[in-house]
Amino acid sequence: MKRWIKPVALMTTLVMSMGFLGACASSNGENTGKNEVSSNNQAAVKSVLEAGKFSEPVKMDIVRQMTSDVKFRTGEDINNNPHVTWAKEAFNIDLNYVWTADSSAIDTKIRLLLSANEDLPDIVQYRGSQDVIDALIDSGKFVEVGDLFEQYASDAYKSAMAEDASVWNPYVRDGKKYALPILDYANNNDTVLWIRDDWMKKFNLQPPATIAEMETMMDMFANQDPDGNGKKDTVGLAVGLKNGMNTWGLADADFIFGAYGVMPGQWNAGSDGKLAYGSVQPEVKTALGKLKEWMEKGYIHKEAGLHDEGKAAELFSSGKAGIVAAPYWAGGWPLPAVKEVDKNADYSAYPLPAGPDGKIGRSQSGVSNGVVLINKNYEHPEAFFLYANYLYENQGNPEAGSPLEYGFEEGYDYLIKDGNPTWDGAQFPADQPIMNLGKYTILFDGARIPSLMMKTLSELDGGKEATSAFEMKAAMDLDKNIHGGAVNFSQLEFAMPNLYNGSPTKTYKKRWDFLNKSEKETFNKIIYGDSPIEAFDTFVAQWKSSGGDTITDEVNEWYDSVKSN
Repeated sequence: MKRWIKPVALMTTLVMSMGFLGACASSNGENTGKNEVSSNNQAAVKSVLEAGKFSEPVKMDIVRQMTSDVKFRTGEDINNNPHVTWAKEAFNIDLNYVWTADSSAIDTKIRLLLSANEDLPDIVQYRGSQDVIDALIDSGKFVEVGDLFEQYASDAYKSAMAEDASVWNPYVRDGKKYALPILDYANNNDTVLWIRDDWMKKFNLQPPATIAEMETMMDMFANQDPDGNGKKDTVGLAVGLKNGMNTWGLADADFIFGAYGVMPGQWNAGSDGKLAYGSVQPEVKTALGKLKEWMEKGYIHKEAGLHDEGKAAELFSSGKAGIVAAPYWAGGWPLPAVKEVDKNADYSAYPLPAGPDGKIGRSQSGVSNGVVLINKNYEHPEAFFLYANYLYENQGNPEAGSPLEYGFEEGYDYLIKDGNPTWDGAQFPADQPIMNLGKYTILFDGARIPSLMMKTLSELDGGKEATSAFEMKAAMDLDKNIHGGAVNFSQLEFAMPNLYNGSPTKTYKKRWDFLNKSEKETFNKIIYGDSPIEAFDTFVAQWKSSGGDTITDEVNEWYDSVKSN
């Protein structure tokens, strides 16, 4: 049973007045820069958009960054798989991956092609360095996509992109947009508090609502032998400080600073609407003083300054820490390893605690996870939107009866068992394992509506019956992760985004490594007691005079240029 149904009239929301961008191309393939299109081309575009399919085959040459989670069945590859067949049957689009490279090689290959002024394909599908994206945009080989998006994107696609308009900011040049952000689920790496339930029960404790209550808990976890081995070998909080006070979520310290109304390591909006670097705000001094106190009392590990995120999380999963701040998905990895050392261990996700003034805060993970760039000489840029619109309308959150309600093809990414869909890999034959065909798409993971995942997990945790395909798949997650997602969702209002997501400024490129190194050294010395708390004031003064003030001006100049787009 295949669910390939040809899309018809799927883009009636599009403005038909826009002709083929490729009609501006000359016979030798160079863009002439003309905006006029013939009436024949306008009629052709209208016909394609109304039909939802090209009458003649349209080729799309693609360069793709391959990630480790893309797997194929024996005998298949990126150019030979059910998704390629589906695109051909659905749209008459021939997806042709001219070359692919993994994350370690693609940057070099792109730079070499650009330096040699080689031709680039119709589509570049990339997930990596902003520097490489800048080089691609600055090459002048790719089309401005803002107007194309406004005229070609469907309502569903536009709605998803509008959930966070800042995703466009890194790709804006002089008010024009030159890359299409690939969306991911929002707040995916935002922290919640994971606590050992069995340890709380042992000491008759309740989940901490405040930092003060958490300190009481940490004191017991560090000093009252919670694992019962007769040794003083546990700490209250697992936290990794090696890479900074605010990293990517696992064993993070972000919530400690958030409890004092500040977020280090990122750019936040001040009361005047301008961006200010979080690490040099006065509230950081207070939070550092608190971490110093916790280090002195043994609430955090004495080697926290040497622990990266993974090493710090191991303290919890090895049974040596009772609390860790981590994303909702940590309930499935790496925290379950604690049961291997203590079969009675149990843990759950809880809300982040408030500071002395009732403040709660955490760093907000972004919703952009890659880009698509369209070659300015590609004759059929509307082909990408034909494809992407359909995914957002039929795959991102499919309605009952949607052609992609359960997946792209039965037997690959879903099965029908006793009349019901299943995405359980254990139900598939050993020689025909389940394949996530969404990973084959030009959107890397398929169409993702940013707000949908956490909202769905919250509803499922609240007792809602899973009825839609998206809900049924989400309900397959571990109960701890579902609850973790619900806790995450309950504190969305406290998420603090990094408002500077653009390219490094001129002074940033010259001075940031030095400033960042100074920040890490100063903060760790204060926490370890090697420097007095007043060293923070000296650091701030030096940061400002050593390029920080200039960077702040440059960042705000950039911010002013993009926030109105």
